[in-house]
Amino acid sequence: MLRWGNDDLQWVCPAIFRGRGDRKDGSVAQAFSPVIFGLVAFSLAASVAGVGMAIRLAQRVGMLDVPNERSSHSLPTPRMGGVPMVAAAALAFGGWVFLAAGEANVQGELPYTFLFALAMFLLGFYDDLRDLSPLFRFLVQFVSALLLLIFLASLLPDVSLWKWVLPKWAWVVPGAFWVVWMLNLYNFMDGIDGLAGGEAAVASSFFFLVFAYYGQSGWAVANLVVAAASMGFLVHNWPPARIFMGDAGSAFLGAFYGMQSVVAALSTPVPFPVLVLPFANFILDTTFTLFRRLIRREKWYQAHRSHFYQRMTDLGMTHGKVTSIELLVVVASCVAAAACIPAGPAVRIALVVSVTAGIACGGLWVRGKEPQNRDVPRTPPNQGHSLQ
Repeated sequence: MLRWGNDDLQWVCPAIFRGRGDRKDGSVAQAFSPVIFGLVAFSLAASVAGVGMAIRLAQRVGMLDVPNERSSHSLPTPRMGGVPMVAAAALAFGGWVFLAAGEANVQGELPYTFLFALAMFLLGFYDDLRDLSPLFRFLVQFVSALLLLIFLASLLPDVSLWKWVLPKWAWVVPGAFWVVWMLNLYNFMDGIDGLAGGEAAVASSFFFLVFAYYGQSGWAVANLVVAAASMGFLVHNWPPARIFMGDAGSAFLGAFYGMQSVVAALSTPVPFPVLVLPFANFILDTTFTLFRRLIRREKWYQAHRSHFYQRMTDLGMTHGKVTSIELLVVVASCVAAAACIPAGPAVRIALVVSVTAGIACGGLWVRGKEPQNRDVPRTPPNQGHSLQ
């Protein structure tokens, strides 16, 4: 919707889409301080060492992911690599909170966002151990996200849609669904070596720069320690992987990014598209696959090999090649997200459409390379994980 002014063209758009002005809580220099990089070095080193120990422990106690007909790996591989990864990030972030206690950048919504991600990590860890039912897991996730957003609604600015201010319930409920969808799609996309960890490393590094640019040092530090911990995990998870992240790790990352995209878009100057575009490949792959399975009346919550990244490995591509292609798409999406920062709403919409169209073209290319009868079960290529 457009409103013509005397000197220029002013857009009237939802505040969550355009950002909320420049309200800095600190300086860019604070996000780049030596103390911060010391904590980041700790997060990286602790993650590398912790995941290495988790590999040996999992092999001793038999905590292995045994391949089946729907797996993308061919050898039993340790899991639970996300536990030391998340522990490293949490300890580093906790150290920063302790050192910066009382400052404005520690107060407000950020600590609750991180705590929510940790709560979903614990739920995912229990799911790894006990195999919870999908319905129970979804209900716990949704109720947790809903209660947190209801609590934070009093701390967040009003959400305006064109000329109207939305009541709290009008955005809290959709926001909770969005957070839960981000949480689960991250889990769905954690299916081949290096993909989920690589996405986190690239996206959080980008978010660190974005939040630092806006002077939001708290969010910048949180993303930087998550990026470092993800890189430490990637040392052991890059193809051929020696350990998997597990539901615990993917739940933490998905919950953190999902809640961040809602809360930070409302409480900081960073626009919503900037916080979402880096996950465009994950969102589009998972959303299209979900609707495709629903249309076919398949049990969408059961394990399958219908995601495009899985279909790429079925074409004979190695895990390393598929993950590299996916991460190049993430980098390109981050570039588009960065271009959104100085742009007006019209250009931001065009950038979102362009990224969506580009990824859709990639999906059509994969579809064109597949045999006509793709529904015939195939044994995954013997190229996946090893126990080196």
